[in-house]
Amino acid sequence: MRQMLLALAALVLAAPALAQTPAPTCEAPEHRAFDFWLGQWDVYVTGGDQLAGRSTIASEDRGCVITERWESARAPFSGRSLNIYDRAERQWVQVWMDSQGDITRFAGGATPGGMILTAPNDVSPGMPAPHFTRMTFTRNADGTVRQHGEASPDGEAWTTTYDFTYRPRR
Repeated sequence: MRQMLLALAALVLAAPALAQTPAPTCEAPEHRAFDFWLGQWDVYVTGGDQLAGRSTIASEDRGCVITERWESARAPFSGRSLNIYDRAERQWVQVWMDSQGDITRFAGGATPGGMILTAPNDVSPGMPAPHFTRMTFTRNADGTVRQHGEASPDGEAWTTTYDFTYRPRR
């Protein structure tokens, strides 16, 4: 009993010291590298006026997490992602989940013009085997964002799976 009381007293005395340690924030530039994607978007097939869907990208959890909510305009399909800069791994991580029960884990980082995220062992519905999936986000000078999706059986030869341009929703 005496040892328990001593341990409790040590915790109580240590609490003020622990409280003075500043909590980490997500204000550093690497945490802000994906902010160009924030907004409410109408998403079109790149190069045309065919609406592919709508997407809302928001900064949440004190600016540490970026959430995406996607709704397809062409099929009964929706999904969402959680995106965060992983300070321990020094890379961006995205976890995508959708209305087909698919989950994909991406990792990557900022580029001078945007962001590249890759999933090395993606197992998607309709695909015969695990494959690589890559998304390249490009910040365009006109305020739009291009998202180019690609797949590869080996991580060497890539094939476009979609090519979207995010335009700010009016």
